[in-house]
Amino acid sequence: AAERTASVAEREYLLVVPESYDPGTPMPLVFAWHGRGGNFDLARLYFGVEQAASGQAIFVYPQGLPIESMGGATGWDLAPTGIDVDFFDTMLAEVSSELCVDPERVFTTGHSFGGYMSNALGCFRASVLRAMGSVAGGPPFGACEDESVAAWITHGTEDQVVPFSQGESSRDALLERNGCGDTTAAVDPSPCEAYDGCAEGLPVVWCAHSETDIMGHVWPDYAGAAIWAFFEGLGPKP
Repeated sequence: AAERTASVAEREYLLVVPESYDPGTPMPLVFAWHGRGGNFDLARLYFGVEQAASGQAIFVYPQGLPIESMGGATGWDLAPTGIDVDFFDTMLAEVSSELCVDPERVFTTGHSFGGYMSNALGCFRASVLRAMGSVAGGPPFGACEDESVAAWITHGTEDQVVPFSQGESSRDALLERNGCGDTTAAVDPSPCEAYDGCAEGLPVVWCAHSETDIMGHVWPDYAGAAIWAFFEGLGPKP
């Protein structure tokens, strides 16, 4: 894969273009957002979504800015009109102008603070995203666009960093937006379950795990492959 660090108005992101890229064939685009205090190299190292995609998608790993209120740790502005939603818009426009991106297959994923950011984009940029995958994140803060996204969400019942209830809140918001029912069916991998009755093309998968490593705030081993399988299995946006 060809990779390079790109800059947008003094912001940085890591762009990874697979060797299989053909400028005549539209390709999925995945945004992958690191957690608090992280960076794009770290996200790429442990997310595993890119590895699971095996050259079938373009990946963008944004770099967060230091947040003064968090002691200078890197993170994201979750406001609907904040600098990082604007950063997403700019990166999407820039990458789409340079490469052959399938506009019907733009995805977002992230861990912890990056999970919050993916949830925010799934709300505020639902019109341009097909789906989101959130690990140990929480719900968006603000009014969503009229459209919605397919969603794959995992959270630890023992999470001592981002409470389990935050994951449940992000799930419940998507269940309501996507018109899902209350019942579920088990899907691979365990412990995941898909909700019944969701609007066509807008499934919601929920995976509650009980891992205790890193205060329960882990990126589970199954997450990378499962998120990519979820993205890849979706048809055109309804």
